[in-house]
Amino acid sequence: MLRRPALCVAGVDVGSTLTKVVVRNGDVLASATDRTRVDYAGAAARLLAEALQGAGRAPADLAYVVATGYGRRRLPFADREITEITCHARGVRELFPAARTIIDIGGQDAKGIRLGPGGRVVDFAMNDKCAAGTGRFLEVMAASLGLTLDELGARSLGAGAPASISSVCTVFAEQELAQRLAEGVALEDVLAGLHAALASRIHRMVHGLRVEGPVILTGGCARNPGLVRALEARLETSVLTPPDPLLTGALGAALLAGEALERGETPAPGQRLDALPAASADAASRAGGEEERRRRVFAVRSRPAPYRAEGRFGLPATGSAAPAPSAGIDAGALFTKAVVVDGTHAAFTILRSEGDYRRVAEAALAGALGVLGMPRARLAAVAGTGLGAEKASLGAELSEITCLAAGVARLLPGAVQVIDVGGHGTRVVRLGPGGVVRDFAVSGQCAAGSARILEIVAHLLGLDLAELGRVSLASRSPASLVVGCAVFAETEAISLLTRGTSREDLVAGLHRALAAKILAMARAGEAAGPWAVTGGGAMDAGLVWQLRAAAPAVVVPPAPMVVAALGAALHARAARAG
Repeated sequence: MLRRPALCVAGVDVGSTLTKVVVRNGDVLASATDRTRVDYAGAAARLLAEALQGAGRAPADLAYVVATGYGRRRLPFADREITEITCHARGVRELFPAARTIIDIGGQDAKGIRLGPGGRVVDFAMNDKCAAGTGRFLEVMAASLGLTLDELGARSLGAGAPASISSVCTVFAEQELAQRLAEGVALEDVLAGLHAALASRIHRMVHGLRVEGPVILTGGCARNPGLVRALEARLETSVLTPPDPLLTGALGAALLAGEALERGETPAPGQRLDALPAASADAASRAGGEEERRRRVFAVRSRPAPYRAEGRFGLPATGSAAPAPSAGIDAGALFTKAVVVDGTHAAFTILRSEGDYRRVAEAALAGALGVLGMPRARLAAVAGTGLGAEKASLGAELSEITCLAAGVARLLPGAVQVIDVGGHGTRVVRLGPGGVVRDFAVSGQCAAGSARILEIVAHLLGLDLAELGRVSLASRSPASLVVGCAVFAETEAISLLTRGTSREDLVAGLHRALAAKILAMARAGEAAGPWAVTGGGAMDAGLVWQLRAAAPAVVVPPAPMVVAALGAALHARAARAG
């Protein structure tokens, strides 16, 4: 109990997803929670005023405020900033005095904390680089399915045989989820697989902490019974949750604020809460927060907007007799592309993959044939490539590297390198004479090096990919972005916008950061000659401009999204002729 019962203290935990406030007035506790908005200080002030009202106190009664969490440095009325590690440890010690291990899963990071005697922090581990090991992973999955987080956990408990989710990236796991459902896997089994995947990543994070049960689980994910069960199975110990696991960090901050007063610390000079404007949590404000939530979660639509593009382009003549028509289908993570080649004429259709590769591949092929007015019976051969080629049952299946090389060699003879920026990663292919593959590199299992990061930020800004490029080219001073994770790039973008960064400078900064990743793979300066940029990223003028700034020989071929499908068609024709 505080020695000054007439005074009250507060803890404010500003997370990437939620802001939580706890007010202590002697033994009286009051709290408030709401979505973190772009105005960190304003949102926190409104919630603090709400909690003070619940405690029956006025802003002038507030003696000390401790801020913690992702946005703790953004609160002008806070007297002290303390890390989440320390605040969670203090909050858990109050609720579970004998606890030795804490796992906190928030929207921006996950933390494992080992406590010693008296609740002292002796070690900790964090994941703040990849959303796949955080609560944002489940938030994105729930939004993709049109479920609440509570429904996500509850329905996973009805699983019969949890599905295997192999992706180690939130963005790619979302695509894998759609594929599993398209294959007929029960929703409950898919949900259980998602929870098991997150539990496995948390286990890897805390493996070196010498976990001692029972484990105390805090953060919003602690209210998810599916995750609690998955963690108990993976950690092989019981998992306990506080009465309100969201408030643990804010509670710890409030307790530390009270202890600071007891030690005789004085509040820091600065702006006080009662000097901030409109510190009230009215219904209109909350409605605005809900609308912002819809914009922030890029996967909020259960199905993406329909997409269809088609057209034709010419091919350089080879001097030999024209063989019979052939077709190639590139079943990619985001789009399925079909190309039909007839002599020096090529036609294409591009559709969203939607996880149903077989149906969409057939529709894309029918569309490309329709552009040429050609019956399918005239096709001499069909080959497939891409992530979903096997699921689409396309007959001959070829590697994307081989197909990219063949397509570029036909469209741009003499090209020495291909940079393919697709929805499931970036590939760099070095070519020798005649388009022979000399070497290649891929961006790995992270969407931060793929075109998907462009789609995420475009959705946040309400733009399509073509508009994204035009906006970028209007920038005067590109912003500095880290872009270590595609999902966290959204949070990083919001943070920059709230600090006054223009959307033009934001998008240009994104393009510059992605271009730097790509150029590091391409080893700029080592490949002399034309570079072909293909894939969806080649449709983004801002990204292409950034690449050309470092590598002037960058060339975008006609219809750059269908180059791999063209290569598949050319290989199919060659195999038929051979």
